[in-house]
Amino acid sequence: MVKSRRFPVTFEDLEEPRPRPMRLEPHPLDHALVAVTNLEEPFTPEMVALIYDEAPRNGCALVLADHPLLEVGNACLVQVGRMDPVAAQIIWRKKIDRRLVHLGMQYLE
Repeated sequence: MVKSRRFPVTFEDLEEPRPRPMRLEPHPLDHALVAVTNLEEPFTPEMVALIYDEAPRNGCALVLADHPLLEVGNACLVQVGRMDPVAAQIIWRKKIDRRLVHLGMQYLE
């Protein structure tokens, strides 16, 4: 006969994991424009990025050439596809190789 074990249950065990925001695949011809040094009007892009995916109203993931100002926590302006430029903050960064980075950006507006 096997006895069952009872473990203490915590509130964390009862909480469901937070759902990840809906991600959309970009149109193959869309791209993003990024400004990291001039954050004033008018929007003056300094880099072009490939759109990896987007979460409407939340943020996006981009792949672009590395730049010293593309660090976690830094602010930038980004224009994704056909939307207007918005302020964003880099929330994660993964180095792909010595020249490319994969960035996660959260919209601030």
